[in-house]
Amino acid sequence: MADIYAKTRLSSRVERFRKSAAERYALKEKDVHIGHLILEGMLDAPDMICQIDFTTEQEETNKSVADRARSLASAMVNAGLKPGDPAIIMSNNNLDICIPYFACHFGGYPMCAIDPSCGPNDLIRLFPYIFPKIVFCQKACEDKIKEAFKANNLEGTIVILDDKESNLEAFVKKYNGTQVNYRPALFDQSKTTAWLMLTSGTTGLPKVAIIPFDTLLNGVQNWWSPFPESCDVIMAMATLQWVSSLLYFISGPLKGSTRVQSSGPLTPMKIVEIINKYKPNTTAFTPFLLGHFLNVAEKTCDLSCFKHILIGGSAMEKPLLDRFRKICDAFLYLAYGMTELLAPIFDFNDETPFGSTGKPQSQYEFKLIDDEGKPLEGPHKTGELWVKGNAFFTGYLNNPEETKTMLTDDGWFKTGDLFYKDEQDYYYFVERKRLLIKHFGFLISPLQIEAIIKRHPSVVDACVVCVPNAGCQEMPIIALQRRNGDKIDVKEIYDLIRKNMEGKQVSGGLFFVDSLPVTPSGKIHRIKVKEMALAAQEAEKVLLVN
Repeated sequence: MADIYAKTRLSSRVERFRKSAAERYALKEKDVHIGHLILEGMLDAPDMICQIDFTTEQEETNKSVADRARSLASAMVNAGLKPGDPAIIMSNNNLDICIPYFACHFGGYPMCAIDPSCGPNDLIRLFPYIFPKIVFCQKACEDKIKEAFKANNLEGTIVILDDKESNLEAFVKKYNGTQVNYRPALFDQSKTTAWLMLTSGTTGLPKVAIIPFDTLLNGVQNWWSPFPESCDVIMAMATLQWVSSLLYFISGPLKGSTRVQSSGPLTPMKIVEIINKYKPNTTAFTPFLLGHFLNVAEKTCDLSCFKHILIGGSAMEKPLLDRFRKICDAFLYLAYGMTELLAPIFDFNDETPFGSTGKPQSQYEFKLIDDEGKPLEGPHKTGELWVKGNAFFTGYLNNPEETKTMLTDDGWFKTGDLFYKDEQDYYYFVERKRLLIKHFGFLISPLQIEAIIKRHPSVVDACVVCVPNAGCQEMPIIALQRRNGDKIDVKEIYDLIRKNMEGKQVSGGLFFVDSLPVTPSGKIHRIKVKEMALAAQEAEKVLLVN
C-alpha cells in the first residue's frame, strides 16, 4: 500500500507537470521529457526556496534557479552544443552546480558527474569513453581537465565555476544566453542519454553506465516508492557523483522540496548543525559515514525531523543499526543497490528480517542463476542475481564488450552478486561474485572473513584482499585497523577465524594499517588495499601464524 501511495503522489505531480508543459510549449504529452517536468516544477512554485548552502547561509528560489538554468541552456545551444553532446560536472557542492545539472536535462546533454578529487590519470582514461564537449568545474580541477583533453587529442569548453573570467555568468554573456522564450530541446528520449554514471571503481577500472531519458523518470519514481510521506526538506550530503545526490537534486522540483547542502567540508559536527538548523525530512547515509556521525550526534542532535533515511553503499552491521535506532524514530531503509540499478529494487520495511535486502519489487523480474547458467528454484539456494526492468541502465558507454558481459540479449542484468531467498521470499545478499578468492581450489568469501574479524573488540575495521601465489592460485591477506592503537596478538585473530570457519581458508597473513582507504562514496577501496598488501608483503610486514 505504501509503495502504491508514494508512486501515486509523485505520479500525480508528474502528470500535472506533463500536461502544463505540453500546453505551454504546444507539444504532445508523449514528447514531454524530464527536463520539461523539472522546469514546470520550479515554475509551479517560483517563490519557494529551491536550495540552501549551509556554509554561506545563501539560499535561492525556484525562479532564480530556473532563470539561470534556462539562460545557460540557451547559451549552450548558441555555443553549438546539440542534444547528445556530453557534459561533465566536476565540483564540490555549491549553489552553482545545479545550474548546469538542470541545463543538461533541458537541452538533452548527457551529464556525467565526476568527483573533484579524481586524479589526472583516471581522467585521461575516462575521456576516450565520454568525449565531453563541455566541462563545468572548480578552478582546482582546471589543469587536470586540460591535461585529459590534450592527452586524448580532444577539444572542449571549460567553464570554471569559481573564476569570474570564465564562470557561468561569463559563459552566458559570451554566448548571449537568455531565459526569455527558451524552450527545452526535443529529442528521442529512448535514444538520448540523460546520465552517464561512473561505477565506483573499488574492484576494477571505472565503467560508464548509460541512463536514457525515458528510463530516468521511472528510476526517480522507484527511488521514492518506499517513502509515502511528504518531504519538505532534503539534505544532500554527498557530491553530485553519488546516486543519492543525483536523485535528490532532480527530485526537489518534482516533489516540491527544498534541498540543503554544504559548500564547506562536511564533518560529522557540521551534519549535526545542519540537521538542528534546517530540520530535514530525509537524507542518505553510508554505514561508514553513519558510524562517524553517531560518535558526535547521540547527545547533540535532534533527529525527530526525519521521516525516512536511506542507508546504503555497503553492509550494515546490527550494533550500528541498533545504536542509530535508539536515537532516531525515522523509517530506516537499508538499501541494496548498484550504480547500474539506479534505485532500490527490493521492498524493504520494518518487518524485513535483519540481514535481508527485502522482497522483490513488483515492477522487476528476478531470478537466481547457478554456475552452469540454470535458474535455481526454491529457498536457501545461492546463485547470481539477475534482474529485468525498465528503470536502470541500458549499457556501458563505448564499451560493447562489457555491456554484452553484463546484459543479456533479452534484457536481463547480471548483477554479479550472489543471493539466496528464504521461504517467505526475502532475499539475502551473500557475496560479490567477483570478490571471491580462489585458494587451494576453494572459493573464499572476503566479506565473511571480515565480518568474523570485526567481532574482535580491538578491531575497528578489516579488509581481505587476494594477492597472486603460484602455490595456491590466490592468497588472502588481511588488512587490519586497530582501535586506538590497541595491541592485538595475531594468534587471537586466527583463532577467531578458525572457530567460525576452517582455518586453512586464511593462510596469507595480516598486516596493520592506521586506516583503510575509501572511495568518495565511503566504500573501502579494495584496489588500494591490494596495493598496500603487496607493499607490505614486499617489506616483510605481513604477519603469519602457524
